[in-house]
Parts: sequence; structure tokens; C-alpha cells
Amino acid sequence: MKAWRNRILAGFLGLVAAVWVGGGFAWAQEFGHVTPEALKKMIESGDKTILVVDVQPKVAYDLGHVKGAVSFPWEQDLKGNGNLPRDKTLILYCDCGQEEDSTDVATQLKDKWGYTNIKLLEGSWSMWRQLGYPVEKKK
Repeated sequence: MKAWRNRILAGFLGLVAAVWVGGGFAWAQEFGHVTPEALKKMIESGDKTILVVDVQPKVAYDLGHVKGAVSFPWEQDLKGNGNLPRDKTLILYCDCGQEEDSTDVATQLKDKWGYTNIKLLEGSWSMWRQLGYPVEKKK
């Protein structure tokens, strides 16, 4: 009886985990993505139509961020839009495995303030660093 109950519990927990992870992935798909390679080219060419937005905590931003990125730390309930421009494509990134924080900020910007031109950095901050792309640190 105990083994049977454990199998049911394990199956239920597996289903919950699959829905949670799968749901998070689908949620991130609501926004387009930019590859690190494409973003690097945009930055190097001086593309004025984008703004790179680091949604990590300020202390993480200060330790290092994508060259030219602005700090706009994630909060569960953002109180303002940080005066982020509407005439640029916002490219958000965090250092989360499933882009949870950048997806949440993108969703809040869309739902609360009507932003529509938002993309997420594919692979996030970890991939950017792994590729050895330009990083700035607060001085």
C-alpha cells in the first residue's frame, strides 16, 4: 500500500513539475528572442533602435552587465516603468535558467504600461558571458 501511494505521489509531483516548467517556457515564448550574436552586432554597429535592459538585482548589475545596458531590477509588482522608452526595442535579460525574471518584467511592462516592442536575450546573461562578449562593470 505504501509503495503504491509513493508511486501516485511521485507521478503527481512529476506532472506538477512538467506543467510548471512547460508553462514557464510557453510564457517566455510570448516574447520574441534575440540571439547573443545578433545583439552583439547591434551594439557594435551602434544601433539606436534598441535598449538593452538588465533586470537582475542592482548589485549584480554593478558587478557586470552587457555593454550599454541599463539597470531595471525585477520586482514582483513593479510600481513604475522606469521611464523606459517606447520608441525602442527593449531587449531584456536576467540570469535565470528559464528567463523567468526577464519574462515577468516584460509581461508587467506589456500589461501595466502597454509596451509592445519587447524581446528577450536568448540564453540570458550566462550565455553572454560564456561567449566572452563585451561586459561593463560599475566603476
